[in-house]
Amino acid sequence: MDIKSGEQPEKSPPIAIDKSIENINTSNHNEKEDGTSDGTPYSIDPVLQKRLVRKLDLRLTCWVFFGYFANNLDRNNLQNAYTMGMDKDLDIASDKFNWAATMFFIGYTVLQIPGNIIITKFSPRWFLPSCAITWGAIVCFMSLVKDYKALWGLRFCLGVAEAPYYAGVIFVLGSWYTKEELAKRIMFFVIGDEVAGIVGGFIAGGISDTMDYAAGLPAWKWLFIVEGLVGVVIGITGYFVLPSFPHDTRWLTPEERSLAVLRVESQGKQVISKAYNWRTVRNVLLNPYSWLLIIIYTFIMLSRHMQHNFAIILRDIGYPVGFVNYMLAPLFAYSAIAALIIGYSSDRFGDRAFHIVVVEVWVGIWCLVMAAINRGNNSAPLVFLGTYATCMGNPVSPLLLTWANEIYKSDHNTRAVSIAFISAIANLITSFITVEAWVVSDSPQFFKGKLTSMSSAFASAILTILVWSMLRIKFMLPKAIGDKEKWNDEKKPIGEGIS
Repeated sequence: MDIKSGEQPEKSPPIAIDKSIENINTSNHNEKEDGTSDGTPYSIDPVLQKRLVRKLDLRLTCWVFFGYFANNLDRNNLQNAYTMGMDKDLDIASDKFNWAATMFFIGYTVLQIPGNIIITKFSPRWFLPSCAITWGAIVCFMSLVKDYKALWGLRFCLGVAEAPYYAGVIFVLGSWYTKEELAKRIMFFVIGDEVAGIVGGFIAGGISDTMDYAAGLPAWKWLFIVEGLVGVVIGITGYFVLPSFPHDTRWLTPEERSLAVLRVESQGKQVISKAYNWRTVRNVLLNPYSWLLIIIYTFIMLSRHMQHNFAIILRDIGYPVGFVNYMLAPLFAYSAIAALIIGYSSDRFGDRAFHIVVVEVWVGIWCLVMAAINRGNNSAPLVFLGTYATCMGNPVSPLLLTWANEIYKSDHNTRAVSIAFISAIANLITSFITVEAWVVSDSPQFFKGKLTSMSSAFASAILTILVWSMLRIKFMLPKAIGDKEKWNDEKKPIGEGIS
């Protein structure tokens, strides 16, 4: 829906659009394609909007939270399984363990971009739950592996199955929520990771204590079976609760669908997919923001590996396995609270870049401290303190993709492809660097890994300031596709500098 200056929009009874109303929030102006306001105010029925947002929160945001909970429960149980005896049963040395993790990210990279292309053409209501059912089944099959090669193969398949979910959900949330609402919802979605860490620790600890060799199966096999079934069940529920896109979700009333489209299009965001063509490829590959955001995302991911190796470090400095698994729960709870605070603050102040810079500098300082003291051979109190401090960086990667949602808002297809492109390439690069930087045999010191995280955190902060500066001067902003004249006019870029 496009509301131009001087024109009345199409009438839809429950949506009150009245240009004569004087008492209107100044932010409620129609935005032109360059992200500026055309000065034409509009008013939306607050009761209808509240009802719409409540429906979206209860059905879309809650389900994607539980889906991401299952996603990370199934993705990150390899570390728990390793400490529960899988390393001995499958003869997995440190290099083979790291490659099991890397095989996941190779598969994860393969389908991320095709997945986000598919989701623009195929209803998220059917696509996302199908992914959840598939990855849950694959994890159940991991209980049948006899050697590390079979584990590698299933980890690759797991990566393929989970690939479309993260980037796809961020794209779908960006298609429904306004920029004043988006960061909070994305943070609520991603704390499914932290909740999975909390619950996963208790599940692993409970299975290790009570189910080892029940029915003749070692505890790590029961871990795969139980956590895989969680993904299957959550996937099935998604068929009944998820929406599609604002213009074609059947469980919304016509008035709610019209409002859903108006809310995001009034901020310059396209929500209806057009045909893919080479202009979409050009909009992503020949735009400097795609590559800069990939580099920043890679550095952010590399800066947060202290938490990923926390259980192994605790085990190797002498703590029992049961205690190690239980100690993950408060760490993830703290990370979830930090994510919600950062998301709320980012929406409240309308800022993405400053929040990224501050958090990454904080993470870099703590990694420097841990690396400098005894060359990484830290005492138990410092391990706990440093891991808690650096896990505040967990929300930064989804916040960066929230920013990408806004940078690429002018074209629906480009937004979908760019989010997946940034996530896929960055995760692939990160997985290969991690194999060398965070070698399990270096535990508990992980000196090289801590130096890598430190330098990555500081580099991400510097590059974020660069991107922010480019957006401020509207340098080579992404273009909308579909208007040939605007595409060919290099002097009239379409987009917005987002601070």
